[in-house]
Formats: sequence, C-alpha cells, structure tokens
Amino acid sequence: AYTFQSPPSSTESGVYQCIMRNNGVAKFMKQKTTNVVIATDPSVMVASSATSIYDGTTAEFTCTVTGYPVTSVTVSKDSLTLDCLAGTTSGDTTCSQNPNSPSEFVIKVETFSADEAGAYKCSAATKWYKTDGTEMGKSTENTTALNYVKASTATLTFDKNPAEVGDTVTLTCRVEGSPMPGSPNITRTAKDVSTTLIGKSCNFRTAIAKECTTTLLDVDLSDNVNYRCDVSNVIDGVTKSSSDNKDLVIELRPVATLTQEPADLELDVGSSLTFTCIIEGNPLPNKLKFEREGEVFKEYDSQSVGDDPQITRSTYTLSYIKTINKLQLSDTSKYTCSGENIRNNTPFNSGDTVKNVIVVSDVVVTMTTSTNTPDKGSEVNIICSAVGGRRPHLVQLLHNT
Repeated sequence: AYTFQSPPSSTESGVYQCIMRNNGVAKFMKQKTTNVVIATDPSVMVASSATSIYDGTTAEFTCTVTGYPVTSVTVSKDSLTLDCLAGTTSGDTTCSQNPNSPSEFVIKVETFSADEAGAYKCSAATKWYKTDGTEMGKSTENTTALNYVKASTATLTFDKNPAEVGDTVTLTCRVEGSPMPGSPNITRTAKDVSTTLIGKSCNFRTAIAKECTTTLLDVDLSDNVNYRCDVSNVIDGVTKSSSDNKDLVIELRPVATLTQEPADLELDVGSSLTFTCIIEGNPLPNKLKFEREGEVFKEYDSQSVGDDPQITRSTYTLSYIKTINKLQLSDTSKYTCSGENIRNNTPFNSGDTVKNVIVVSDVVVTMTTSTNTPDKGSEVNIICSAVGGRRPHLVQLLHNT
C-alpha cells in the first residue's frame, strides 16, 4: 500500500506500477499500472522590470505559471495571441519557456513602438480527466500594462529656403514624443539676440506628433538669420528636451544705388563732387562697375582680383567711392553704377543706376569781326560767342546807333 501526502502534492502525480512475480522466476511476473493525477489550480504571476518602455528599445516581462497539469499558456493583446508552450512568434513579439525554470515564460518585444503599447494578458489553464472520462480543469489570467514613452524631438523646416526678398515663408516645427510635448518655442537669433516668434498654430498629425507653424510675411535681408525650435516632455519625472535650428537664406538680386554729395543738380566749376556706388545683394555681389560716358572709373570682379582696397565689402554690399576735385565743364556727363551677383551658378545683373551731372560757370562773352577797318560797301562778319553757365540759350547782337 502507498499513502499519499496529506494533502497530496502534484509532484506525486505520475504512473504507478504494481509488480508481482514468483520468487526468482521472471516468467511468472505480473504487473498493473495506473496513472495518478493530483490536480492543482493554476495561477499566473506577471512581472516586468520596467513599465515605461522607450521607443525602439526591447520590452520584456515574465509570466510565472503554477498548477498541474498545465495544458495551455498564452499571451494576448488586442488581436495578438501567442502560444507560449509552442514558442510562437508574431512580428517582433515572442513568448518562450525558460529552459532553466519551466514554470517561467518570457515575453519579448524586440523593437517597441506606440503600436505595441497597452495591456498584455497572460492566461494559463489546466485540464485532466476523471476515471469516468469527465473532463476537469480550470483557467486563470493576469495582466500587465506596457506604456510607450518617447523623448521629445523637434524638426524645423521652411517651405522656401532659400527665399527671395518679398516672399512669404512658413516655418514648421514638427514635434514628436510620448507623453506629447507642449507647444514648442520658436525663436530667431540675430547678432546674438534671440526673439520669440508669435502667432504659431498647431495641428496633430498622429497620436505622438504635431506640427506647429508660423509665417514670415514680406521677408527681407533682416530675416536672413538662424531660427530655432525648442520642445520638452516629462518621462518618469525627468524632463527630456530637444531642439532643432536652421539658417533661413534670403536671396536678393543685385540692386545698384548711386548717390552724390553734394546732391545739387548743377555744380560750379572748381567745386568737388563725391559719388558712392553701392551694389546690394545676397549672395554678396561679385562685380561692381562705375563709369561715365566714355570713361570707366572702376571695374571690380572679386572672382578675378580678390580683395581691392578701393572696394568696401559688408555682409550684403560692395561699395566704391569716387571724388572728383576741381570740376571742369568737361565733367558734365552721365555717371552710371551697376553690378552683379551669382545665384545657383547663374549671374544676375543689377541694371544701371544713372546720375546726370551738369557743371556750370559764369558766362564769358567774346566778339570778333572779320575786319575792324572795312571799306564802304564791303561785307563784315561779326561773331558773338558765349561760354559757361548752362548751355547758353540766348545770344544777342545789338547795334548801338
């Protein structure tokens, strides 16, 4: 007779044999077997080292199953169901039995994403039969929640870059993260001074992404600066910050400006006149030309001559100054300023900007005759001429009688 423990333990389950034989005579041996099942109710315990799982990392948790005889262990989430006893796989998710601990089942999600977040259910069941064939058994389950987290990210884009002076430019800051970051801070930085842009609007694109935009109207070269987008979210009490910054390029076809000092339309002989020829553009102009009819005062090409002490360069301008001392009547002329810059390997010309200068002087009148002692009845040519001032418009020859 064999007496089971009280209460019986499932470890005592198994096949029992009763053997009888004559003393020393094997051929008269008789035996009977019986299968004893000492069933225990199943239980499931779920454990995870972390419930907040970062985007792209591996999520892992265990189901520890007890009970006898266990005939089914599954893990399910939404439409996903894995047979852990068979070690099945679905996508990046696997469930396998720990070979060193048969009651432990390990569930892994190799590359965790927002789609894998949610409640995972671990279920176990026992099944056995009574001697009359009646099926017996129980089932149980337990769940664990895996939360998807992603540190905030910011991506800044422009709908036009480069843009031209006068354009409308839309800045977009795409924000991603879980929990969803708040509204981003969009700033522009010029000469180490940052200014926050206002008027942005935000629209959700996915459960973990939104896009916030702001618009720059009628841009000019002052908008040719750096722009930055800053965002943050909080994960397990820790602030996760991110930013992105880019330069907006505002291009300007070259513009020629010609000024003179003094600005009078008419200048006296012997006075001085200063011209300033300025070529503005972005990219910085590479050519400048200042001339008057028939005479080139300055022709500059940075690609061929490099720096020139007579040319002043700034961020967007080339400038040349020409002073004419002691003006003469011959300096009356048309003066022209022009230049060029190159954009995308294509040259763009500014066209001509013109100043018309008139040099004036006092009028000098002279008179000559073909003879001072003419004979009676002969012909005498009398020439009266005037030089100076504006072009003389009235010459009178008077006969004083």
